[in-house]
Amino acid sequence: MNRKILGLAGIAFSVFVAALGFASSGAAGDTANQEVWQFNQQFKDAHGRMDTNAIIGMWAETGVSLLPEKAPVVGKTAIGGFIREAVARLTGYKMLKVEMTFKDIRTCGDWATEWGIEHQVIQPPDDKPVIDHWGKIALVLHREADGNWRVQQEMWNSTPKPE
Repeated sequence: MNRKILGLAGIAFSVFVAALGFASSGAAGDTANQEVWQFNQQFKDAHGRMDTNAIIGMWAETGVSLLPEKAPVVGKTAIGGFIREAVARLTGYKMLKVEMTFKDIRTCGDWATEWGIEHQVIQPPDDKPVIDHWGKIALVLHREADGNWRVQQEMWNSTPKPE
């Protein structure tokens, strides 16, 4: 009987937390949503500049990156190493375009979730063909003690070009 009560209490709590998230997910002028929107602009701009330090600085110390066909990358230090290694392999590449359209921003206290579509156009060196890539991204953000939103979890994967 106790397990049943605990289970029902857990479900009730989950519904309550979800309701709080829905309550703040679309309200115009919602401060947390505006802060997340500003974070998204900085996130997009840092990727467009290929600014490794800025990108790493947007991560929480305990962040986790979930990329296709890779083991989870856990912790800001490991994520920073992964990003630096990836950027080092891109010497001579130029980012021609970065578009990120985030959808469904949901905030609940110091937590936020969202998903988006990203589009990158990259010019490799030596007149190689341009890379035109479309992808999906899901983010879980956390507002840290300093008031800044940081990536706690991310997941990226490829997607066909939207119609």
